[in-house]
Amino acid sequence: MVLLLVMVWGAVELHEFYEKSDPMREWWKMLHFSLGLTTLAIILIRLYGRALYPRPAPIGAAWQHHLSRLVHGLLYGVLLAMPLSGFAMRQFAGKTIEIFGVFNVPQLAAVNTDLAKQIAFIHKEVLWTTLLTLIAIHVAGALWHHFIDRDTTLKRMLPGKHSD
Repeated sequence: MVLLLVMVWGAVELHEFYEKSDPMREWWKMLHFSLGLTTLAIILIRLYGRALYPRPAPIGAAWQHHLSRLVHGLLYGVLLAMPLSGFAMRQFAGKTIEIFGVFNVPQLAAVNTDLAKQIAFIHKEVLWTTLLTLIAIHVAGALWHHFIDRDTTLKRMLPGKHSD
């Protein structure tokens, strides 16, 4: 997930290196939209998996459990809201959403550029800042468990079977 998020961010940043008339600028934007919608699909799959399979028993103090649930819930919420707001922003702006150069998403909403600008602010300023803050808290929590509590939380976050 982290790699995908870095790719989404990288694609939108790299498009800025090209003039507005350069086709590469549009290619990077198309990649950003495509990876953003891929993120949405993966988050939905992860949420489905979380509904099917219980989380491992939490480690640490009760305040850590509560904070962990809050941060995870907010992370999932923001990771859903980012691609949905990006999609809505493009739809209300009347701009094409091309997916991996294979097909275009049809226009599903009436064009409303004022609403598109408001959603753009939420997408680019509010949600992006919130996502970075939550990622920092998440990383700090994992490092706290590893270096301060010296428990297996960080190890359990990695892929594969773990026996605790």
